[in-house]
Amino acid sequence: MDRTEELEKRVRNLSQTIEEMRYRMARLEGRDPDATVAKQSNRRGFLRLGAGAVLGALGWAAVRAVPASATTGNPVILGNANSADAATTLITTGADPQVLGVSAASTTWVEGTTGAFAGPLQGLGTSGPYVEGVDGWAGGSTGAGVYGLTDTGYGVIGESNQGIALYARSSGRIRQDGLLASGLPGYSPNLYEQVRDADGILWIHNATGDWRRVNTVRVDASDGSGVPFTPFRLKDTRTGAKPAVGSTTVITVTGVGGASSIPADAVAVMGNLTATQYTDPGFLALSPAGVTVGTSSVNFITGQGAIANGFIVGLGTGVTNGGKIQVTVAGSASHFLVDITAYVQ
Repeated sequence: MDRTEELEKRVRNLSQTIEEMRYRMARLEGRDPDATVAKQSNRRGFLRLGAGAVLGALGWAAVRAVPASATTGNPVILGNANSADAATTLITTGADPQVLGVSAASTTWVEGTTGAFAGPLQGLGTSGPYVEGVDGWAGGSTGAGVYGLTDTGYGVIGESNQGIALYARSSGRIRQDGLLASGLPGYSPNLYEQVRDADGILWIHNATGDWRRVNTVRVDASDGSGVPFTPFRLKDTRTGAKPAVGSTTVITVTGVGGASSIPADAVAVMGNLTATQYTDPGFLALSPAGVTVGTSSVNFITGQGAIANGFIVGLGTGVTNGGKIQVTVAGSASHFLVDITAYVQ
């Protein structure tokens, strides 16, 4: 006997019991059991009402006592465990509002009054704090609570009128697999798109439709230890001959500095440039290696023992000049010192 037959048998037995009690109540009141009479405001009426209440409670208890679950091919019963050996498909019937559904004719359907969005599966949370329209959970280090996949579109979209579109709770961690290569992405950006390359460098879309690298000033050690960057002296010409007027000295920056070594993907350095032991007025010009400039970085005149100026300068690029800067002497021969206090990555 399946669940349906068992339920029907219990309902028949309950109906027979109710009819027997009706007959007995009518006999006690001295009336025809099949006659229809008005309710009496006396002891008998209250007795009859009490018996009806008992029967109602008995009937409800009997119905609730029957375990209800949907087997394959049977209706889904809300509020109960619905087990089935086959997948369950939800199909929209066109009712308004449509809260959850899968279109039988196409891959998407537009719901009626519950929101201005469409999709093969929709979950709408009620109003109130911490209410989710769709919950996804998966256990283990390789589990994915919600997984979105597309060929050339958008895997997952988060939208909010005034709140947070994408929210990383608890650990706050966000992971992105690196690109196949380092450097400029090889595809055209979408508006406001941002992506990290294989070296972890962030690229964003600018107003002209091009990729722009996001550079950050680093004042911590490049080894990832989190300790402060230790300023160091990159160059001191006083250990050799004084650079002549018109001379250009090329200095390698990346890979030097000890514990505060400048990383290979740095794009600029910050520090101080000092001129000293000059005999006539002149200036020093600091620039990326391979770049010719006519502006001064520090000016000096006679009567001064030394003069310094802060700087920020980009690093040269290419096989020959990559990771290097240069100092050009003009007006008078002069020694110089280059100190590094931070870098841009």
